[in-house]
Amino acid sequence: MLRFAFWDCDNTLVENAALHWKKHEVTLQNHGYHLPPDVKRTFYHNNGHQNWQWMVDHIGLDIPCETYLKEVDAWYHANVHQVPFRGGVLWALNHFKKHHVKQCVVTNARRASVQPMLEVKEISSYFEFLWSQENYTARKPDPMPYRSALENMERLTGQNINAADCLAIEDDPLGVTAAHLAGIPVIQRRYERDEPPSPDADISVFDEDEFRTAIVDMSGLPNR
Repeated sequence: MLRFAFWDCDNTLVENAALHWKKHEVTLQNHGYHLPPDVKRTFYHNNGHQNWQWMVDHIGLDIPCETYLKEVDAWYHANVHQVPFRGGVLWALNHFKKHHVKQCVVTNARRASVQPMLEVKEISSYFEFLWSQENYTARKPDPMPYRSALENMERLTGQNINAADCLAIEDDPLGVTAAHLAGIPVIQRRYERDEPPSPDADISVFDEDEFRTAIVDMSGLPNR
């Protein structure tokens, strides 16, 4: 029976890939820079510091990293209310809560980027904690984010936790691999319908109905 749920954030809880891209476009335009659209996939996989370094190396960005990140964060947080939840997410959050499954967020992103979004969307109370890039040194697909998050859940609950009693929910194949290597069963909620399923996913879905069915099947929790 499922006891712990580990959620990725971007494009898993909310559909925010387009808004993350837009924050860079708008901020750069304000400073006279242009971002080529063919790097969207690169920016999707990177965190803020990595994207800043890419822009320094490839388009000559001369704004200090922390200054730039504060600007993109300010724009993003002012507009994040526009971002929709992925279908079935609120149902799943409440389904887990009803059955006393403890939940957390495990993300490659910066805390300053994620926490305000959780608050604006009024879902921060569902989670025991947010585990972000400040909490570990390796990035997904390395298993460290999930292993260290599981250890933190053990500290908070005072329990020894079997990874088999956990479930990770991820969109990105890199995150799927990270959870898999940590020994945690994982549902891949693909961001694009035609995206190939990750070979490391226990199940890979796209539509809301598929997602709900996967949650019920993998959690062992009654659907009521």
